[in-house]
Amino acid sequence: MSGGSRYVHLVDTPPGDPSVRPAATDRRIPFDVVFNVRDLGGLRTSSGGFTRRGVLYRGDGVQRLAGADLDRARALRLETVIDLRTLGEIERSGRFPIEDYPLRWYSLPILERMWSDDDLAPTTGAVDFLRDRYLAMLDEGVRSLAQIVEIVAEGSTVLFHCAAGKDRTGVTAAVLLGLLEVPAAEIIDDYHATAGAMAAFVDWLSSTRPEAIDAMTSQPPEYLEAPAAAMAGFLQAVDERFGSMEGYVTGIGVPAATIEQLRAALVV
Repeated sequence: MSGGSRYVHLVDTPPGDPSVRPAATDRRIPFDVVFNVRDLGGLRTSSGGFTRRGVLYRGDGVQRLAGADLDRARALRLETVIDLRTLGEIERSGRFPIEDYPLRWYSLPILERMWSDDDLAPTTGAVDFLRDRYLAMLDEGVRSLAQIVEIVAEGSTVLFHCAAGKDRTGVTAAVLLGLLEVPAAEIIDDYHATAGAMAAFVDWLSSTRPEAIDAMTSQPPEYLEAPAAAMAGFLQAVDERFGSMEGYVTGIGVPAATIEQLRAALVV
């Protein structure tokens, strides 16, 4: 793990009109070369509260941020960035530009290696394939996920990301939102909202990195669409195996007090 200097302020944005349920498109943060950043605030919890706005963000390749895009990131007053990519991905593509924007940066991979072309040839269909891969992340990424919960519970302004902001980021978002008692339907909607961002990402690749576009477009279209059924199946399997997301997280060693700290920091 590496880290830069930590800012001392915290964002404490009120939830706004509680009668308005913010769609994922309303929570999206626009950038020029990053396509899947959105605020996880404003979502209703089963206890009647709302997730705090301006404190927790999910995203894609923020290692590309520079110039005006980096200024937009500064406007979010980020204090912590959690990188879910493999060490190989970071070596090839770089990391968040902490030299230009000092903050706490953590490398906490959810996968040891990226899926291969053979992996991306499922016989059970994309929905079942993705559901099973997401469940496998709970085992493979167990240490990272436990530390992520602890970091987010500290209450700093956090952005977590992978390469496209869909799979590893989607699982991490589901874990955190599940702990915050956000209903499954909301978690599924937020995951599925990535589909539009993936389309924008593919368009950008085709114009700026045509050498990489074949790897994206050769995949079954369901992978790029972030099918809602994949997240629904994942959440159902978590409930069946662990009783709840809290059951999973306590089972991997996160203290109940940390979960309560997380809720106190992120629910209003």
